[in-house]
This record gives sequence, C-alpha cells and structure tokens, in this order.
Amino acid sequence: MEKRIGIVQKFLKSRAVRFTAMLFILLSITSVVLSSFKEFQQYGWLFQSFIHFASLVFLIEYLLRIYSAPALYPGLSAYRSRLKYIFSFYGLVDLVAVIPFVMTYFYWDTEIVHIIILPYVFVVFKLIRYSTAFQLILKVMKSVRSELLTAFTACLIIICFSAILVYFVEKGAQPEVFKNIGDSMWWAVITFTTVGYGDIYPVTPIGRILCAFISFIGIAMLAIPTGIISSAFIASMKDRLNKKD
Repeated sequence: MEKRIGIVQKFLKSRAVRFTAMLFILLSITSVVLSSFKEFQQYGWLFQSFIHFASLVFLIEYLLRIYSAPALYPGLSAYRSRLKYIFSFYGLVDLVAVIPFVMTYFYWDTEIVHIIILPYVFVVFKLIRYSTAFQLILKVMKSVRSELLTAFTACLIIICFSAILVYFVEKGAQPEVFKNIGDSMWWAVITFTTVGYGDIYPVTPIGRILCAFISFIGIAMLAIPTGIISSAFIASMKDRLNKKD
C-alpha cells in the first residue's frame, strides 16, 4: 500500500505531469475568456467540451492527490492526512477546478453559465504548485509578511485619517460630492495611490493642500513595500546561488 502511494506521489511530481497540468491550466483559462466573447459563441460547444475534458483531467489528478496524501504527511494517519490535504490551499483549488465538470454540463446554455464558470478562474492558482517562479514569489512574500503587514497597516491608517480630515474640510463646500466618509475614503485611496481618476477632488484651499500632501506621502509610503519585497527577492536569489555553489 505504502509503495503504491509512493509511486503515485512520484508520478504526480514528474515533469510530464507538471508540463501537462500547466498546459491544461492555461488552455482552460483561455477557453473561459474566449467563451465570454460574442464573436466566439459559435464555438461554444468546443469551449464546453474542452472545459469538461480539462475538468475530468483535474478530477483524476485531484483523486490521485487525495490517495497519495499520506506520502505528504507521514506523521499522520491515512485518514487525517487525506483530510488535511482536502482542506489545504491546494486541495481547495483542486476542488474548484473540478466543479465545472458537473455544473456546466447542466447549465451551459443558460444565462448563469458564466456565474458557474467564474470560480473556475481560480484554477490559475494551480500554477503556483507547478511553477518554480510562483513558488519563489510565494516563499518571498511569506518571509516578509510581518514587514508587509506593518507597511500596509501604516498606509491604511494614513488613508483613514486623510479621509476623515478631508470630509470635514470639504463637506461644506461640496456636500453633494463628499456626502459621507465613505466617499472621502474613495478620494483618499485614489489620491494616496496617485491614480487620480478625477471623479472626486477637493476645491477648498485647505483641501487642495491636503491633497498634495497625501499624494507626496503616498509616493513615499508605497515605495516601502516595493523595497521590502525587492530586498527579500535579492536575499532569496543569493541563498539559491550559494546553495548551488
């Protein structure tokens, strides 16, 4: 039994499975995207057939991974290890990938088909398992998660403070624009991130000064997470090079 589980786990980690899975993932996402275009509605049957076939492939993979889960968690019993895999991140992603196999069979020609297919786009997260680049990104993000949390918390505090302040500054001059702090929050976000859609902006002198101030702070604050992630990537790449040497 353990030998068969080991063989299945080795098969799932092989390059052939990795390449095939990545190909099916990319083609599946392409099918979902193209199925939303009116110009390609005549090929709806083709997209439906491929999504069903891809989902069947993912279903087989999902069942094999459940079967071979004891090899991933040797310290647990077969039942507990399989249960742990089912409720893990990758287990849930694999489950989402097979749902359309059943659902679209009954609802493809209805108006709700794209609502059913919508969760299927999460199949792209399966790329994290098969792509070393995605795994590196995930590893780097995990290594600096506390620093990133601190930086984003600081940004959130500044945005909230700015939104409340500009609301009380502008509500007298533009009561129809800054109706509540929720509208001010939208202004604070697009100003802090320097997007500036122009749909809402201050007109009072104090409000404009505050807007300029928040824009400058936003440029500086948004550079902090970028620097943290860049430093973590450099450190991770150095570690990989040192291990190779």
